Amino acid sequence: MKRKRSDILQLFLSLGIVLTSAFLLSFYFFKLDLTEEKRHSLTPATQEMLGNLPDPLFIRCYLHGEFPAEFKRLENSIKERLDEFVDYSNGQIDYEFIDPYESGDEKIINETFKALDEKGLRFSNISYSENGAQASKLIWPAAIVEYQGREYPIQFLKTETPVATDQMVNTSVNNLEYELANGLRKITRKDKPAIAILTGHREIPGINLADFLYGLRENYDVEPVRIDSQINAFSDKADAMTLRTNRYAALVVAGPDSAIGDKDRFIIDQFIMNGGKVLWMLDALKINMDSLRNAESTMAVSNENGVYEMLFEYGVRLNRALVIDFQGAPIILDNGPMGNQRAYTDRTNYYAPLLLSSTNTHPITANLDPIKMEFAGSLDSVNASSDVVKIPLLKSSPLSKELRAPVRVDLQLLAFNQQYFENGTSPERTMAMILEGKFPSAFSDQTPDAIKKDPNIAFRDKSLPTKMIVIADGDIAYNDVDMRSGKPIPIALGYDPQFRRVLYDNKEFLMNCMNYLLDDQALISVRSRTIELRKMAEEKIVSSGSTIKTINTVVPILLVMVLGIIQFFWRKKRWTSKLA
Repeated sequence: MKRKRSDILQLFLSLGIVLTSAFLLSFYFFKLDLTEEKRHSLTPATQEMLGNLPDPLFIRCYLHGEFPAEFKRLENSIKERLDEFVDYSNGQIDYEFIDPYESGDEKIINETFKALDEKGLRFSNISYSENGAQASKLIWPAAIVEYQGREYPIQFLKTETPVATDQMVNTSVNNLEYELANGLRKITRKDKPAIAILTGHREIPGINLADFLYGLRENYDVEPVRIDSQINAFSDKADAMTLRTNRYAALVVAGPDSAIGDKDRFIIDQFIMNGGKVLWMLDALKINMDSLRNAESTMAVSNENGVYEMLFEYGVRLNRALVIDFQGAPIILDNGPMGNQRAYTDRTNYYAPLLLSSTNTHPITANLDPIKMEFAGSLDSVNASSDVVKIPLLKSSPLSKELRAPVRVDLQLLAFNQQYFENGTSPERTMAMILEGKFPSAFSDQTPDAIKKDPNIAFRDKSLPTKMIVIADGDIAYNDVDMRSGKPIPIALGYDPQFRRVLYDNKEFLMNCMNYLLDDQALISVRSRTIELRKMAEEKIVSSGSTIKTINTVVPILLVMVLGIIQFFWRKKRWTSKLA
């Protein structure tokens, strides 16, 4: 009886501890994430954003129902992420999963599909094997966010083909937090920062910047601006104010091919002095591409865009040089006819350096695929100042060379081997640089006193704290155009026609640059994280599959039997000693 009362007391005591712990923990959310890449945890930036949601928000996800295991994994991952969003939002977020096929009525299903398409969601037509036969199905790996009477679509699946692969789903799982957090930021943000795109100096045409601009418009208001010597092009001045106020948070200068005049440069300078950020994408050399295509050689000469001296004053020199790199993009060259066929050769394009995130470790470049430049130059830090911090952002490989202008560009160079780059190298040349701090005006010593004292101009000789990023390649944002349909259709930035898919992360890199300039550090921290897909060793599975299956089946049974035998003899010994 005494032992029985002791057991009952222990039972109630254990239940009390469990219930008390559960009650206390219901008021406080926490968890331990022991994974190396913290795959089950949200970034601090996302947690902060969720904790500050002013009003309730509802999410409807349409990836639900019966479909292959790869997509079921994506659905489960979305649910896990949404559960975390709910926990960190203090009850401001709720969600539901909807199966578009639930009604079973084909007419209702088609109406649902049409409504989802009108809301901006995109379906995926997937193919899979079912009972030995090939089947296909439309799925909607997307969601609608509802907030204050407005809706915003979120697309989860990142794929260029309708066929599901582990890597494709893993990429989508990697991006779940970013897609959700970015969607929530867009719909809850009251005002979008404005970005000006400089025009009027033969910059890259809008159609060839389309993919980059489309990405910017997701988070910012984007507007082309032609200065035409107008002091009010970027800023306004109220009569009661002594200084000017910028209308734009940032300026993009994308590959001007003619000189920017003194007045326009002065206005850009004063935009920077008033705290404006600038993304410079500049070609130091000018190359006749028609001559290169027709004659396989041409001369690269200095591209006098008018900003060399201006940048020098800010602390960076754009070298009139061409960087060639053994670590270049693949290219297929036409070697001419061979009988009734054409002969092609696979080469490395040394004129198109590939810059890897593994050697460029700033958060802007973290976890990105290769970034492709073409006929790019280099940068040097000059005019050292305690007011300006300079951070190299992209560098060429150890096997790179720098050729000073004027330089002959010849496709015959692509036939050279690694030995050519081992002699006279210019390793790890800086090709993109961040500058931040307080910059001196590039026109302090050139501007007459009458202009400096003009109250309408409101001249500044030193900037407010600001940032700029200088990239020694104007074409890093250049996307090709498909004309086969009779009208120009922009091709994705980073798309390689040889491999028929996006290979290079130029767009992600440039988006990270703009996020950094405009202090959207949260977007960078979320986008730059990665979750590694740890696959089993296929060779070991094939060679030792039977052994692995036997171990996994037999060892747990043997372990249970051994523990049972140990417990049996322990109990027997214990009670034998007590009875004795």
